[in-house]
Amino acid sequence: MLWARQFGRTEDYMAALSRRHFEERISASHRDSILGAAGEAGLDVEACAAMLSSDRLVRDVWRPYGTTIHDKGIHSIPFFIFNSPLTDGGPFRSGKGSPEEEHGSGNKERFLEIFERLRAGMERAKSKV
Repeated sequence: MLWARQFGRTEDYMAALSRRHFEERISASHRDSILGAAGEAGLDVEACAAMLSSDRLVRDVWRPYGTTIHDKGIHSIPFFIFNSPLTDGGPFRSGKGSPEEEHGSGNKERFLEIFERLRAGMERAKSKV
């Protein structure tokens, strides 16, 4: 994506890569998928292959990950943050209350538990009014 951006082709490239990943079930991390998306977006496939074989954008790629890990405390993907009308907290907000958080891929029982806790908190608040 960073490489495509320098040619003004980020959206075309990401659309091609996303379609492959989400619709065709071809991993976005596979070299052939990356090169195919580059070609579809009108980018020079040989130049893309050369970039992938280099370390040219390594720092640019890892910088935001470091920021996310250290500044926001996010150590897993996916990372879900659930607020209710009573809260507006979490690593990307400076609001009130503590949100419910789920690190990693929780199962449906875990998500149901989170939603039920949020609902119960709202019901308690409503009964106090």
